[in-house]
Amino acid sequence: MKKGALYKTIRVFAVLLVAVAIAVTLVILRPKAKRQVPVEKGRLVEVLPARAEDVQMIVESFGTVVPRELLKLVAQVPGAIVEISPAFKEGSFIKKGTRLIQIDQRTYGLEVKRRSVQIKQSEAELKRLKQELVNLQSRVKIAKSDATLAENEYLRLKKLIQRNVIAQSQLDKSEQAYLASLERLQALENQMALIAPQKEQLIAARDMAEVMHEQAKLDLERSGIDAAFDGWVLEKSIEVGQHVTVGQQLGSIYRSGKLDIEVRIPAKDFKWFPAGLGQDTAVAADVLYENAGQNYTWSGHVARVMAVMDERTRTLPMVIEVDELVIDEEKKNYFRLRPGMFVTIKIKGKEIQEAFVVPRYVVYPGDVVYTVKDNHLRIKEVNILRSYKDLVIIDEGLTEGELIVKTPLSSVKDGMRVRLTSGD
Repeated sequence: MKKGALYKTIRVFAVLLVAVAIAVTLVILRPKAKRQVPVEKGRLVEVLPARAEDVQMIVESFGTVVPRELLKLVAQVPGAIVEISPAFKEGSFIKKGTRLIQIDQRTYGLEVKRRSVQIKQSEAELKRLKQELVNLQSRVKIAKSDATLAENEYLRLKKLIQRNVIAQSQLDKSEQAYLASLERLQALENQMALIAPQKEQLIAARDMAEVMHEQAKLDLERSGIDAAFDGWVLEKSIEVGQHVTVGQQLGSIYRSGKLDIEVRIPAKDFKWFPAGLGQDTAVAADVLYENAGQNYTWSGHVARVMAVMDERTRTLPMVIEVDELVIDEEKKNYFRLRPGMFVTIKIKGKEIQEAFVVPRYVVYPGDVVYTVKDNHLRIKEVNILRSYKDLVIIDEGLTEGELIVKTPLSSVKDGMRVRLTSGD
């Protein structure tokens, strides 16, 4: 190797050695970093403040709308249907007094006339009998006078015959005349005696004719069926020309205005109702119905509570009374409840003082909630008065303003450090 090349190699090697020496020196002389002690920051949680409030207990159930007053239209007389009101259609509104159905009334009209004639005939017979009685009384009076005269004549002649002044034949003739007068008097008195029973028979016949006349008028009236109140046609089951019999149902209407809702309340919810429910205590109830995405609400009240509980379902039947029409003035929307609708019922029960209403999810098994004080978690037992949908009502275990943890937590211990989200 030439001297120049060797010298160059030695120079490069020396530079590398110097560089390595400097690097090592810098590493050795670098100040050591201080060991960091980890700081406990705690879990980040969201909280809500506990707020005491007066809570109205709501008992919710479902019910079916039924007519409060239902009138079944029944044929009270037989006959052919000759006319039906154009308004008598299912779902139509009917005014009180509207003639709904007309049964052929010609036969019943003739019967009214026939019974009227019978009454007139009976009255005429009574008048004739009355006059006959007057005539008989006059004839009896005359007959008595004749009998008295005949008797006197017979007695006079009987005295004369004893003196032999007259012939026996003359006395016999007088006696026969006397006896004949008595016979006529007796016949007339017998006729008078028959007047009273004849009069009673005629009066009875007249009274019966009057009764049958009233029955005929009633049948004539019943041949037409009218609406007894303002209401809605629920059912129509006849047509013109159809022959109906007594007792056959022709349709039905129900009274407008008030409706009933039959609802069953579980036994476990009885405690939320005030004493005297269904008697003197007025308990309000809201009726809710959804139609085509539109929610409607009616204000009602508990009208009746049934006397017997359903042993099978352990529920108590109740009846809610409500107005059929709800008016939304803002939206100009009018909606009417109808029988058969399935609705939601919210009955307003007792009011609980100073209770806490919290989301169900903040309560953990064992009826405990997690609270935060001074950035430390506290596990607190609470008394759950009632669970309602996704809410829990607590009456013991919380104080006003306590911070309740909303964030789901697991593997927690009392006193562990937590941090609150900003804004809380």
